[in-house]
Amino acid sequence: MATTPTPQVPVGNLTLDQWIEFGRKNDIDDELIYSFLSPPLPANSVSRWLARIERIENAAKPKGVSASEWSGRKNKLKGTAFEAMICLVIKSIPSFTVWKNVTTTTNEIDLLVRVGLAIQVSPVVRQWGSHFVCECKLVNKGINATWIGKLNSVLELHGSEVGVLVSSHGAPRGKVKTQIHMHAFKTPPRVIVCISLDELKECENGKNLLRLISTRYIEAKSGATALITQ
Repeated sequence: MATTPTPQVPVGNLTLDQWIEFGRKNDIDDELIYSFLSPPLPANSVSRWLARIERIENAAKPKGVSASEWSGRKNKLKGTAFEAMICLVIKSIPSFTVWKNVTTTTNEIDLLVRVGLAIQVSPVVRQWGSHFVCECKLVNKGINATWIGKLNSVLELHGSEVGVLVSSHGAPRGKVKTQIHMHAFKTPPRVIVCISLDELKECENGKNLLRLISTRYIEAKSGATALITQ
């Protein structure tokens, strides 16, 4: 005996109230949306690369190679490994497409990242436009004004309003933080989001990467001191 199918409301015709009611009944909150947009990092995705970098640092110098030449070789290998790690981390967000070592008419960009459609639900990333630039710094010093100035120039030259600067040491402080804030409120704005290696280790242990990036973006635009991320 034939049955009459239950009519369904097309998704495109749902009202805002219906969406809200659906979310309430299904416990859809910010935490769930963040976990969907930015899944957990793959196991050991940071620690494995850091172990590789440490092995490069501790490698014995071959005979016949000068100390300066060997240091240069190791620094290049460590930099390449660090960039590969950051590329893997950024690609853990499915809506981000990453190109490595992109040569343009004026520069070589460590990572050029396309922003996908699905992540437009994020009120932060929605402001970023079609792409952003990511620069990787594996050095034994904190973020300085020279790095910020150079990255700001790269953003201007490549039509990007946002740059992510991943460094091995600490967050920007003092005049450098002020410099970042000043770039952020210019027209058009150039917002530089700073992420440290320690924060990436926290993401490997469960912190949400997109929530971290979003919080650091708000810091840069507002000039606020370090905001706590969950």
